[in-house]
Amino acid sequence: MGVKMRELRYSILADIQDAIEQAKQGKLALFWQRTIQREYSGKKVTPDEQQAYEQLQSILSEVLQWSGEEDLRHNMENIGGRVWFCHFWIDHDSMVQLTEDRNGRFHVAYVLDRNTSPEIRREAALLAQKELAECMQEWGVLLLDAPAPEQMKYASLAEATSHLMQVLNDPERIIG
Repeated sequence: MGVKMRELRYSILADIQDAIEQAKQGKLALFWQRTIQREYSGKKVTPDEQQAYEQLQSILSEVLQWSGEEDLRHNMENIGGRVWFCHFWIDHDSMVQLTEDRNGRFHVAYVLDRNTSPEIRREAALLAQKELAECMQEWGVLLLDAPAPEQMKYASLAEATSHLMQVLNDPERIIG
């Protein structure tokens, strides 16, 4: 006797409903708006999903939402961390960030949108590099002479910034 398995279909309804709650509070950053939009446009939607998505779009048109930077700062403060540096681009899905967790370990994260031209990616990397260099000067942090290892966490701000600078030097290798 065989058991008939129902094919599970991923529903984005729960994600859209979460997004609606965030959007009502003005706390749905552009990154998450785009993520929902990509998921929604990439699948056959149910009437419930369509109705929820239309409700979300209506809220987004009426309620000003916070920036990616505000979202990141809020999330880091909630876990006892700190944002040292971040840049989110509005015209494409790229971001660069340098954060410190509550244990004093530094983290770097970066994404350059692969749907942009190589020139735009290079321009984004150069802008982030320039801004990061200005911050490093303010912090009194010098670039390390030796290459910083590529790892998840860094013990010092100098290691983390040096790694991020090296990555931004080679924007073609950053996968977005």
